[in-house]
Amino acid sequence: MAPAKHPRRAQFAAFLKWLYWRYLRVGFSLLPPRVINMFTQAMAHVEVAIAGNRKHIMLEELRLSSLTKDGDTDALILRRSFQNQLNSWIKQCYLRKMNEKTIGEYIPAEGLSHLDGALGRGNGAILLNPHFGPYMMIMPALGYRGYKVNQLAIQAESPRVARAGFTMLANRARYEAVEKTMPIRFINAGAETFDNFGLRNMAIRDVLTALRQNEIVLYPPTGRGGRQWQTAPFLGRMANFNLVPYKIALKAGIPLIPVFLIDLTATEGSVHVARAVIEPPIEVSTGDTPEGLLMKYLKVLTAYVEKYPEHFAFFQFDMKIKSEWDDHPFFTRSSPEK
Repeated sequence: MAPAKHPRRAQFAAFLKWLYWRYLRVGFSLLPPRVINMFTQAMAHVEVAIAGNRKHIMLEELRLSSLTKDGDTDALILRRSFQNQLNSWIKQCYLRKMNEKTIGEYIPAEGLSHLDGALGRGNGAILLNPHFGPYMMIMPALGYRGYKVNQLAIQAESPRVARAGFTMLANRARYEAVEKTMPIRFINAGAETFDNFGLRNMAIRDVLTALRQNEIVLYPPTGRGGRQWQTAPFLGRMANFNLVPYKIALKAGIPLIPVFLIDLTATEGSVHVARAVIEPPIEVSTGDTPEGLLMKYLKVLTAYVEKYPEHFAFFQFDMKIKSEWDDHPFFTRSSPEK
């Protein structure tokens, strides 16, 4: 288990985050993406050098998932993982410059024809957007291209948790700079309402309404919200997934569309922030089951994780830390063979 941060260190880290979201992001947005790539590449070397136990946990998780092979590869993936994580939030500074006219300059998109074909049926579309690389960039990538997008999220409104000092200020500043500026509608999966029958979560109703209006619903298939979990083989281990999107697809008779955001690093000499890739739909038929659709999706997700392990490493690290108290950890302790 990772040691808890010292209160003063935690507040200092929160101060730096507040400073970035409140002020520094404006200056960063004036820099070309390739300059930020150079900056985060240098910072990644520093982070790796001082990462301590965090570095060892990340490497262990990568090895357990068969995503590293030897020492040289480990060092490269580790550095790229730190850079990828830095890019994922630093490059959100460009949100203030994105709009309907500029979105193509910042986030090129591949496979839009797959999405248009699904929407052409008139029943909406569910896009499976995992915690992979700069995944939040799919929201402006689609919203600013004129699509009606709904994002299912556990928290879709300004943070109200009473926290001390700069932690609260940093969370609020980030919300104002990121979630509040997104050209989409959030569906709060954590929102609950009272009726004559007691406490009821209304998020699923909102999802089905959006689909009936032929809109897009972004669903995080690696998210940790929900109550019912399906254990499935993934990366040579067993992992817990929620079957909700697969059940909704069967109920609504609509395809599931995998989507991935690829961070464009300095090694590619890119002038873009990220690249959105929309995969061909996973078609749904009457003979399918939620479990079967999950396995079809995991085949696609596995291919991307194996190709870009640095895009998934920090999520695995985060899940390892949270497994100490999570009642449904992402990876279980057993393997498929056991």
